[in-house]
Amino acid sequence: MARSIEQVGQDLIHLKKVSSEIGTELNTTYQSYFAALSPTLKQQSIQSCYYLCTTCYPDAFLKLNYNQRSQLLKTLQRVIGNVINNLMIRSIPSTLKDRHSDDDEPTGELTSISMMPTDWFATPTSLSTWQQNLEAEITHSLKEISYKVNLLLQQARVMPANIPKPILEASPEADRRGESMPNVPNLLSILLEQEMDESQLDHPLVGEAANGTEQSAWMGNEPSLEDRDEYPQLVQIHSLYLRLTEVEFADVNVLGLRKNIDRIANKVRMLKREYSHKQQELKIAEAESAWRNSWFEN
Repeated sequence: MARSIEQVGQDLIHLKKVSSEIGTELNTTYQSYFAALSPTLKQQSIQSCYYLCTTCYPDAFLKLNYNQRSQLLKTLQRVIGNVINNLMIRSIPSTLKDRHSDDDEPTGELTSISMMPTDWFATPTSLSTWQQNLEAEITHSLKEISYKVNLLLQQARVMPANIPKPILEASPEADRRGESMPNVPNLLSILLEQEMDESQLDHPLVGEAANGTEQSAWMGNEPSLEDRDEYPQLVQIHSLYLRLTEVEFADVNVLGLRKNIDRIANKVRMLKREYSHKQQELKIAEAESAWRNSWFEN
């Protein structure tokens, strides 16, 4: 026999209460996670920049004078710090964020931040959406750091000028066609084909094309010797590609908090399934009640 509307309604109220409790637990865990992730992400980003400038492109970096190098490094630190600070603010629910004055929020060239209201914890469905959005913010921030760092290094003429945009943007396409560098996390190495005018080379590694355009073929493997002449110019490009798994692996505390987040997120998924089932059960009970109320014997 189907359960009554009142019974199913009580189940839904209970699940909403559990959702609020789990949401509070998940939010607290995320705050601890971000507090640990922030310095680790900054350190990993700076270390990757250091490797790009000193090992991947040392000749180009040494071409900069002292003032240019100093300004570049200051800008890199500021951009990385701004993205991380804004990620921290995005993670704070609105009722907590309202306690901070505007003067306390970091400034910079980054876009404004959307708030995450705490009433998103009210149901398992909204809680799941909140958690997914937060994870998307983390992914976006890592790609934002990667892109801005790559762009700054290119503008400073440390990285070559003729690099396809997907590489600069640390896109999934670039990751699929490139490869990680052994023992060096958060960097992408990819073999790139470019047509050159050797009379106008001005980068220590590959230079620029005479007309300022590029032709590129993304190579998964280095060509054989007999095929090498078919390619105008093959160069190895290195760029920043922050990967969350590699950043987390660098700090045991961050890694432990990630495991806690995954554990709680699994509870959210199970709660969401149960909530959806109860919602469907309520619709059936309401439909049965409507049928009974509308039925009259002839």
